[in-house]
Amino acid sequence: MAFVNNNRSIKSLTKALRILHAVGDQAEPVSVAALSRALAMPKGTLFPFLRTMTAEGLLLAHGRGQYTLGPRLVELAAMFHAQVRLRDVARPHLEHLAHACGEVAHLCVLSEGEMVYLDRVETRRVVQVGSRIGGRCPIHCTGVGKAYLAFLPEAEVRWLIGRYGLRRYTPRTITAPEALLAELRRIRQRGYAIDRAEHDAEVRCVGAPVFDHEGRVVASISAAGPAYRMTTARMRRIVPLVLEASLAISRALGHRAGPGVVVPARCTPQRPQTTQAPAPSRLTVVP
Repeated sequence: MAFVNNNRSIKSLTKALRILHAVGDQAEPVSVAALSRALAMPKGTLFPFLRTMTAEGLLLAHGRGQYTLGPRLVELAAMFHAQVRLRDVARPHLEHLAHACGEVAHLCVLSEGEMVYLDRVETRRVVQVGSRIGGRCPIHCTGVGKAYLAFLPEAEVRWLIGRYGLRRYTPRTITAPEALLAELRRIRQRGYAIDRAEHDAEVRCVGAPVFDHEGRVVASISAAGPAYRMTTARMRRIVPLVLEASLAISRALGHRAGPGVVVPARCTPQRPQTTQAPAPSRLTVVP
């Protein structure tokens, strides 16, 4: 979703929020006339906001031009509570993962075709991945993204590919839909994903899915570090640590997993595809 950063957009957002608060302050449906008086806003100015907010589910229109809060707010509130609980449940396991492997640990959720960093645990290392809570990363070329995608229905994966595309970030980025689907099948079989410098040429990571009590993938975690430290041999040692953390978080959310995932003896690097200028590195030096 794109936002235009100008005063007009900010003023419009402020008006919409004032309307939302004014409706929410009333125990009964509120009329346009009452809103106009309470907000000192002409009816002609109110109507476009009311129509848009109703269409988005933020408000619910009743007879005689009256409004209450809409069902979309209930959904957003439920998502907020679920994400807060997820973060609280995952935090100790992320801390243990970061300490055990010596690299930054992430917790991510899917939002509008991208993975959003819900939490991050740093290490004492000077050089580490420069992610941030609330930041976003692609879904098709990161450990957290591929680990999440692999456990969605294929029809949903194809829809996401068609909607958001497969942008190339490095020579290793998978940009062909069928190649990505084949990669996701391998991830689903072994239980974890490897980002072989597919998003950032200087970053590699291991990712794994997190499931809820109904067995649905609801998040993913990763251990990420600079490529020079994250050798194939080292990532092979990190894989069971990531799987252990993802399983512990899933169980804390009520998931009852079956037999453990068998970790292969080697994680073979993927052959590079055609080249393109790499994206800026996400590595940071911690003072």
